[in-house]
Amino acid sequence: VDIINELESEHTNSGDILKELRKITNDFTMPEGGCETFDLTYQKFHELESDIFQHIHLENNILFPRLRNLLNK
Repeated sequence: VDIINELESEHTNSGDILKELRKITNDFTMPEGGCETFDLTYQKFHELESDIFQHIHLENNILFPRLRNLLNK
């Protein structure tokens, strides 16, 4: 169970980093005069954020509760 708590803590930290990234990029808004590389990079940031938050949701809300239930039997 300690490993689950550690993973949940890592998820919180990852979420905080992604929220900070969104903040410093103005919600992944390409700066004025930005090139195609900026645009592609911000698109990839958005995809990364979506994938990681889906991963966190699945583990925290589905996998970990099931695992805790099995361990407590």
